[in-house]
Amino acid sequence: MSEITLPTYQAVESALKEQGLASAPAELHGLLSGMICGGLSVDDDSWVGPVCDYANEGEPLTDGAKVMVRTLFSTTANELFSGGFEFSLLMPDDDEPLTVRADALTEWVNSFISGLGLMDLQKNQLSEAVTEALADLQDIAQLGIDEDDDMEEQAALFEQVVEHVRMCVLSCHSELGQRPAVEEPEEKLTLH
Repeated sequence: MSEITLPTYQAVESALKEQGLASAPAELHGLLSGMICGGLSVDDDSWVGPVCDYANEGEPLTDGAKVMVRTLFSTTANELFSGGFEFSLLMPDDDEPLTVRADALTEWVNSFISGLGLMDLQKNQLSEAVTEALADLQDIAQLGIDEDDDMEEQAALFEQVVEHVRMCVLSCHSELGQRPAVEEPEEKLTLH
């Protein structure tokens, strides 16, 4: 099985700026992840409209922007559908200040919740596990870093929160995400 890897945060950030899209990499990845986890078809371009609205002020995407977002969308979908527990949040590198990474996590989580919201889910029909995951994500979206506290301790807590976000995402996807189309093998003729 080939390893699925997202583009780097810096590569996506550069591409977004180059294409003139008004979205941070964490926001865009969170939005796409939320839509996929909420049941958006991964077999077509139904992601284009919401991305245009969200990241391009309703304007159509340029060809370059569409290619870049399609790459991010497909690698995210592939990672979610891989069947394992490997799901990466598109976040700044670990060598970035903790406050920068925490802000990106907040952007990612808020955008993930927005992406789920775009899928018109009926709150009263969600399972207890998904309802709990969403409540946790809403709480996480309010978290911040206190620069007066022990930064090493906060860095360790931050890593735990990122891991919990990953588990919440996987929980949402396992219950709400659409399964990709599976091609049925052709029936083989048998000679009698």
